Amino acid sequence: METIQEIIPFAKEMINQKPNRGMLKVYLVGSAVAVVGTVLGLVQTVCQPFSSADDAALDAEFAKLVMREQREEERRRAMEELPEVLKRASYAKPHSEERAGVAQRSAATRHHAS
Repeated sequence: METIQEIIPFAKEMINQKPNRGMLKVYLVGSAVAVVGTVLGLVQTVCQPFSSADDAALDAEFAKLVMREQREEERRRAMEELPEVLKRASYAKPHSEERAGVAQRSAATRHHAS
């Protein structure tokens, strides 16, 4: 709002001074550049959600999401396999049967017994 209030007196002063053509061309070129900049800014603001500038951030978030889903899937599989592991453990041979074929260690070689 301040710029409009400043432009109006400036325009009146320019009309009263009757500027030459060179000065008028400079102001017209400057005004055209300002308008083009404003239009480009508006276009950039409108098209920003569709741009690929944020793809790196989105890719990082997507990678985190995929890793989280994989971890959750592994946990689900582990929880599903847990009953099977427990069943196998219940059918396993007792320790005495497993160790029957393995040679026992001599107690004399255990120097660090507690």
